[in-house]
Amino acid sequence: MQSVAGAVNAIVSGVDLNNVDLSNLDLSVLDRIAVWYGGLPSTVQTGVTIVVGAIVAYVVFKIVAKIIKGLVMSIIAAVLAFLLTTVPGNMILSNAYDRVEQQVSTSLSQSQ
Repeated sequence: MQSVAGAVNAIVSGVDLNNVDLSNLDLSVLDRIAVWYGGLPSTVQTGVTIVVGAIVAYVVFKIVAKIIKGLVMSIIAAVLAFLLTTVPGNMILSNAYDRVEQQVSTSLSQSQ
């Protein structure tokens, strides 16, 4: 089985697509890009790969930076909302408890 695969690979790798008329074939856009890329010299292929990689990395960086910025803003908003609701709420309940405690002590001292 390996000898058949090796033979097919040797035949396919020996085909130079630059010398073949591909106009009659129904190639997709990706196939045409692959044929164009395969026909480039290896140094140009490396350059194209680096440029495309840099562009994709930049786009992904921008997207992730926006997501992280939104996430940080959400965390800050949640912390502020938590502090704004708990600190005043604690103060109000503490004052109310002190007032009730004072009323109860005043009521108890008057009843004696």
